[in-house]
Amino acid sequence: MIEARYEQIAEQIRDSIRNGARQVGQSLESEAALAAEYEVAPGTVREALRLLVSEGTLGGRRGARKTVLRKPRPAAVAEEFRSFAQWASAHGRTPGGHVIEQGWHIAGKENAAALNVDPRARVLRVLRVRLLDGEKVMVERTSYPEELGELVEKVSADAASVSGWLEQEHGIVFAGADHVFSATVCGQQDAALLEVSRGRPLLRHLRRSRDGAGSPLEISEDRYLANILSVAMSNGRNVNPISWLTADEQSWF
Repeated sequence: MIEARYEQIAEQIRDSIRNGARQVGQSLESEAALAAEYEVAPGTVREALRLLVSEGTLGGRRGARKTVLRKPRPAAVAEEFRSFAQWASAHGRTPGGHVIEQGWHIAGKENAAALNVDPRARVLRVLRVRLLDGEKVMVERTSYPEELGELVEKVSADAASVSGWLEQEHGIVFAGADHVFSATVCGQQDAALLEVSRGRPLLRHLRRSRDGAGSPLEISEDRYLANILSVAMSNGRNVNPISWLTADEQSWF
């Protein structure tokens, strides 16, 4: 994929922070100086800085010189949580999975709103157990809109990555996702599927995946064994990607 010039500049600035040429707490040069350094228009530099501010690498008021807040996280992190398989692969782990059951259902009001379909439309619901390095770690309950569901029906029951198969076979790219994390306990079905005792703590991950145009591709409720992963985010005075929800709030997406 060819990067835009401002994305290339943003990555060069990240590299300068990683290699110590720019230190945490240090102010960057002015936009005019950076534009001269990278031989681009000031507007291109402004877009690069906006990107770095949005991810929490830089901070600063609009119109003022930006300050280095932290070292950039590894590039692989950008792929995390778009899907289970992408998260696992980003950490050098081996993802796997097995379909327990799947079938067609009427979307209903809540799923229809999340998937942007008619409430009377069909959705394909798939129940999977996901594996990490061969060990059962998560139960995944995913719903797909009808057009995509007809493709997912053809995926092997033990495919490691449904999203990877869809991209490779049909050019459907899972470009981004919305997330909600909360805690829950293991019920009877999850306990049986994961082969653990009932009442064990689980990390509940609600996810809606989107394509490059922003259209919903799936919604999923994933329940991880609580010792498998942690959720990390960076925020600052001018950047806050974290949204808090009350426990009884229903409109997650």
